[in-house]
Amino acid sequence: MNLRLTVSILGKLLMLFSFSFTLPLIAAYIYGEPYFPFLVPAALSLFVGVLLGYGIKTDTELESLRHKESFAIVGLIWLLMSIFGSVPYVLFGINGVDAFFESMSGFTTTGASVLTPEELPKSLLLWRSLTQWIGGMGIIVLFLAIFPNVAKRSTVLFQAEYPGVSLSKIKPRIRDTALSLYKVYLLLTVAEIALLYALGLSLFDAVNHTFTTLSTGGYSTHSESIAFFNDVRVEAVIAFFAFLGGTNFALIYFLLSGKPVMFKNTEFRSYVFFLLVASVLIAAINLERYSISESLRYSIFQAISIMTTTGFTTADFDTWSDSAKLILLILMFIGGSSGSTGGGIKVIRIYLLMKYAIHQILRAAEPRTVRAVKFEGKAIKKEVLDDIAAFFVLYILIFAISSVLVSLSGYDIVTSLSATAATLGNVGPGLGLAGAAENYASFPQPTKVLLSLNMWIGRLEIFTVVSLLIPTFWRERW
Repeated sequence: MNLRLTVSILGKLLMLFSFSFTLPLIAAYIYGEPYFPFLVPAALSLFVGVLLGYGIKTDTELESLRHKESFAIVGLIWLLMSIFGSVPYVLFGINGVDAFFESMSGFTTTGASVLTPEELPKSLLLWRSLTQWIGGMGIIVLFLAIFPNVAKRSTVLFQAEYPGVSLSKIKPRIRDTALSLYKVYLLLTVAEIALLYALGLSLFDAVNHTFTTLSTGGYSTHSESIAFFNDVRVEAVIAFFAFLGGTNFALIYFLLSGKPVMFKNTEFRSYVFFLLVASVLIAAINLERYSISESLRYSIFQAISIMTTTGFTTADFDTWSDSAKLILLILMFIGGSSGSTGGGIKVIRIYLLMKYAIHQILRAAEPRTVRAVKFEGKAIKKEVLDDIAAFFVLYILIFAISSVLVSLSGYDIVTSLSATAATLGNVGPGLGLAGAAENYASFPQPTKVLLSLNMWIGRLEIFTVVSLLIPTFWRERW
C-alpha cells in the first residue's frame, strides 16, 4: 500500500470537496440564514485537504496507483465526505449520529431521513439535496474530469467508484469519459429544472427535486414527498428523469450523440421489461383500492421510483396489499442499470445470474455438451461470473446479518428486512416503521450507525468497502 500516494490524493479530493459548500453559502446569504454552518466545514475540509494533499510531485508516482490504493481512496473519501458533510447539520443543532446518518444518506443517494424537511432552514435543505447530486455521479468522476494528470492513470480509480461502465465504448481517455458523463448529467439537470419550473414549482423546489431525481436520491423539501404537489404532470416529469437516472449514462450519452444503441442494449431492455411487468402487476393489484387511472398513476410512479432506488412517493404504499409490497421489495433488490446513479444489485447482474443458473441446469442435464454464458453474442469470462456470484453471496449475507441486528433492536420482521434492503440498496423508504409515511428518526442510535454503514457499502458495491476491513489489504504488496 502506497500510503503517501493514497493520503495525497485524498487531500486533493477534500480540497475539491470544500468548494461544494459554496451553493448553500449563497443560499444562506439570500434567505438571511446563518452562513457559518457551511463556512466552517468548507474551511475545515480545505485545511485538512491542504495538509493531506501535499506530496504528489511527479507523474512517476501516479504510475504506482494500483487497485489497492484506488479502493482505499474511494472507500475513504466517501466516508470523509459524509463526516465533513454532517458538520452543517450539527451546527444547526442536530445530534452527531443523526447528522452523520443524514449526510451518509445524502451522498450515497439513499434518501432515508431522520429529519422533518419543513423544520429545516432552506440553505440546509439545499445542502441536503446537493449532497445527493454530488453523490449521484460521484466525486471521483468530477476529480478525474478536473485533474488530467491523475486521470491518465486512474481507470481503476474510476471503476472503483462507478462500476459497470465500459470505458472503451465512451471515450479513449478516462478524462474525456468523465467529462462526457458530467456534461450529460449537467444537461439533464438543467432540462429538469426548466420543466419543473415551467410546471409551476418554485425555483427552490425545482432545483432541489432535480438534484434528488437525477441522482436517484429521493430527498424532498416536503414530508409528503412528491404527493405534496398532487400534479400528474410533475409526477410524470420526475418519473421520466428518475428512469433516466437508473439508466446507464453511457447509453444516454450515445443517444444524445445520435447513436441510439440503448434500444439494442440487453441490459436496458431488461430494465424496461422489469419495470413494465412490475408496473402492470402492481396496477392490477391496486384496482381493488383505486380507479384504473389512479392505479396506473400511482403504481407506475412507485415502481419506477423504487426500482431506480430514487425513493420518492406519491402514495403511502405501506397501506397497499402484501403482494404489491412484495413486488416493490423485489424491485429494491434489483435496482437500476450498471453505470447509472441507481443502487441495488443492478439489472445486469440479475440478468447474468439468471442466465448462469439456466446454464448450470443444462450442464447438469447434458454434461457432455459444451455451453457458454453469453451476453450480446459474446461469451462471458468465468472470472466475471465468479465476481457476480461473489457479489450476490456477499450482498445476501450482509443483508441477512444486518436484518437480524436491526430486529434485535425490537423491530418486526417487515421493518427489519425492508429497512435493511432500503439502505443497502440505497432506496430510502422501506416498509413498516421505515415506510413511506415514516422516517428513521425513531430508530436507536446504534441501528442508525449500522444502517449508515449499509448505505456506504451499498453505494460502493461491497468490494470496495469490504476490502478495507481485511488486514492483508493494508500490507505493502497486493
